[in-house]
Amino acid sequence: MRLAKAAFLALVCLSGSATHSAPAYVRPQPGAFPLSIIDNRPFIAVKVNEKGPFSFILDTGSSSSTVSTALTEKLKLAGTSAGNGMGAGEQPLSFKIVHLSDLSVGPFSVGALDAPSMDTSPLNRIIGFQHFDGVLGTEIFKKYVLTLDAARQQVTIQSEDQFKPAVDAIAIPFSLDENAMPVVHATVAGVPGLFQVDTGDRFSLTLFGAFWRAHRLDEHMGTTVEAMTGYGGGGPIRGIVGRPARFSIGDIPVPAPVTRLSLQKAGAFVRGDRAGSIGMGILKRFTASFDYGHHVIWLSKGPGFNAPDLYDRSGMWLGLSQQRGLGVIDVTANGPAARAGLRAGDTIVEVGALRAEAGTLFRIRAMLEEPNTLGVPILVNRANGDQPIRLVLQDLISP
Repeated sequence: MRLAKAAFLALVCLSGSATHSAPAYVRPQPGAFPLSIIDNRPFIAVKVNEKGPFSFILDTGSSSSTVSTALTEKLKLAGTSAGNGMGAGEQPLSFKIVHLSDLSVGPFSVGALDAPSMDTSPLNRIIGFQHFDGVLGTEIFKKYVLTLDAARQQVTIQSEDQFKPAVDAIAIPFSLDENAMPVVHATVAGVPGLFQVDTGDRFSLTLFGAFWRAHRLDEHMGTTVEAMTGYGGGGPIRGIVGRPARFSIGDIPVPAPVTRLSLQKAGAFVRGDRAGSIGMGILKRFTASFDYGHHVIWLSKGPGFNAPDLYDRSGMWLGLSQQRGLGVIDVTANGPAARAGLRAGDTIVEVGALRAEAGTLFRIRAMLEEPNTLGVPILVNRANGDQPIRLVLQDLISP
């Protein structure tokens, strides 16, 4: 599920941007900060204009840091201009530009900047984020070396001259594209290609349409299913989901990742100049250091490197509901949910022993991925009252 990203790989019509002089530079000391992995996205505490902390996604895929409109209103940030662009969805995005006097993690500041202000409420509803105030993008990666350690749930920030890679780290060279996103060489099912590295992409691996069709990679994915795979700026993201037998980053073989073949007709996933996107589902297997100064990502295998990459076994997408329960956003054709009689628009109020609500959404999603669970009782609220349904789970893609 890719988020709406301002400049979001294609920021256009930005007018009135101001130029700001940088304050005198004082080198901060190395620091380690808590990192929360929520729905395969790395969240970190950020201060805006010395207020906060607020919850931001740490995102190599965003060419500009952004703030939510809710945070813009809370901090009374005035718009300076307007812009538009594309996210992973198919519809264009529009946003205001607001001036930030400072954006920082602890003592590590990126200084003043003009940032897009986006309405994230649709993403909150569909994805289920309860605290999502913005995106910390390329500015901090350009200024410091960041090490993401998902296993220890921490990010370390250092200056370039303070950073030293781990003894077992493997260097993966990268180039920066026009949006300052790292692009690396990788191989899927024996086919080499250029892949963007996007910590804000919650999927493990996404193959763009031109690439997978040119190499007929849908024939190398085992059992597949067509489904809604997320929701980004511009609407839903649909794809064919499966699992290739082989994938490697540089010379590092990675256990067969859950892979989506993009079916988007517009947006960020239709680029023809690269093969696809390596997301946090793969990156969390490593401790990953991003050294933009030397154009190198240092990868050390983490304790969960060989853990299975799980995928939904229910055939439905659950999001937040404006009333009680969780809403069924999408149902996969001929999948378990469809066979159980569930349909888009239904409201689920219980799943197993859990009450279905915002605080349990991610636990319920994990339950519906669990390979040892054969079925789960569900309570659905409809016009004639709450109805019990037995949902029989099934592997939708090759194990």
